[in-house]
Amino acid sequence: MRKAIILERSASLDLGDLAARLFREIATRTADIEGVSRPAFSEVETETLEFLIDFARSEGLVATWDAGRNVVFSLPEDKHADRYILVGSHVDSVPRGGNFDGLAGVLAGLLSLVRARREGIRFPEPVKVIAMRGEESAWFGPCYIGSKALLGVLTETERAARHKKDGATLDAHMEAAGIDMADIRTGRPLLDRNAITAYLEVHIEQGPVLVERNLPAAIVSGIRGNFRYKKIACFGEAGHSGAVPLAYRHDPVLAMAELLNVLDAAWHDFVAKGGDLVVTSGMVSTDQQKHALSRIPDSVEFSLDIRSQDRQMLESMHALVLSHVARIERERSVRFDLGPALFTSPALCDARLIARLALAAEAVGVEPALVPSGGGHDAAVFSEAGIPTGMIFIRNRHGSHNPQEAMEIDDFETATSILHQFLSNPNQVPKQAKAAGQTAKETGPMFTKITDIIREKGNAVRAYHAAAAAARDAAFADPDRAAGYFMLSVAAREFADLHYGEALHAHVFDRELERFQKYATMLDEAFSHDDAEQRLKTISTVAHCLLSDRSRTDEVQ
Repeated sequence: MRKAIILERSASLDLGDLAARLFREIATRTADIEGVSRPAFSEVETETLEFLIDFARSEGLVATWDAGRNVVFSLPEDKHADRYILVGSHVDSVPRGGNFDGLAGVLAGLLSLVRARREGIRFPEPVKVIAMRGEESAWFGPCYIGSKALLGVLTETERAARHKKDGATLDAHMEAAGIDMADIRTGRPLLDRNAITAYLEVHIEQGPVLVERNLPAAIVSGIRGNFRYKKIACFGEAGHSGAVPLAYRHDPVLAMAELLNVLDAAWHDFVAKGGDLVVTSGMVSTDQQKHALSRIPDSVEFSLDIRSQDRQMLESMHALVLSHVARIERERSVRFDLGPALFTSPALCDARLIARLALAAEAVGVEPALVPSGGGHDAAVFSEAGIPTGMIFIRNRHGSHNPQEAMEIDDFETATSILHQFLSNPNQVPKQAKAAGQTAKETGPMFTKITDIIREKGNAVRAYHAAAAAARDAAFADPDRAAGYFMLSVAAREFADLHYGEALHAHVFDRELERFQKYATMLDEAFSHDDAEQRLKTISTVAHCLLSDRSRTDEVQ
């Protein structure tokens, strides 16, 4: 039975208090033995959306179900807008997960509309907020289900995936949730992608970077793609642990361990060379009905999840997996059954949106910082569809996909303020950038010119402050190179702030200048060609190197 909303509308504009009450109420409604469980395309997920509909309508907003049984919110005057900025995230969760993953982004967008409604303002461009279903892969295997269905890219294989508990197909669960599957089965989009001028997503960070750097929020550079094997089985030969000599063993657990060790070594090698890569095997098990301390198992099952912002890196790692599986099978006389592979492409956030979100952050008093996204998000699907995409991360302790997620409401308010500032001024460009705009179409080593500023000003702390300001202005003046300029601006600003007022040896500045020049040269080389894939790879590499360098600096200190 549908529960009535219990939140009373307050005349106060304390949206932080309102957000806290909304988070608490939804956590209570969806509580599990520990944490929360909001399964994809379940009654619990539907009831969560119904709760948000009741709340939105109580605030004078429009709330409607779309063809994918997601919910779309807007100001009344924007209900029928032909073109609009779309802000969104998801309401489902992993089993016994945290309350903020996905939900924080939905509430950030929704409360931006509430603020506009209460203050009686209208955004320069129409804004719609979408609360999507089925982003998490935990229930069926495929991820981003709701957004893929919206954009007409949910595949037949994905629709045939079976629920981890009841065994029914995703297709059946979606139909049971009230979705007309005809268009989805034929790959017809459920919305007009040309109507969306930009897609924005606020999300908790699922790693430790913002916590370690003491940042309440940050702008996202891009989203790692991945390939996954949900359940790999390795088959060998059972035997007595004390009776079978090495030469006669066909141990599937050691075969699995050898494969994972090879991948771990490759991971270390790629990262040492500045590559962006993470490798995880989150599920490992032998048959609990048969396994024993003194028994060589006859089979083992495990998962494999490999992610990178670099498409070529993913292809290389996949080839490595396949080649070593074949080798280990021959050498150990075992057999691997990999099962179906699930692939998701990397996605780079839009350079113009990155620059303008950075300006919005500055406008609300937050030093803009650029970080990559290790986790996947619906934003990747919108980016892959050619829709300009941007993301804002919120600081979150204790990781994600667990009940210990710990997002502070103050940090949520900061990220929501950045979003609201952007929506209020989506095309704002700083005055100084207009004057610099004459150089936007220049060619040649444009990024190296930022390095030249450091040399001209004496390779000192003040020189890095000047370089940071120049790179920031260049990002606004030259949208095509904005992401590269923004990374150089952040790097220069962090070095200058870190060493402000310190007496440093000349070799420290020389080493920093050498590092800075290396990244500028890499960017100049990548942007001297029209190869978008190469630009993406270089930007991802530079972003990863900057983060790695900062981490090493923090460790030294």
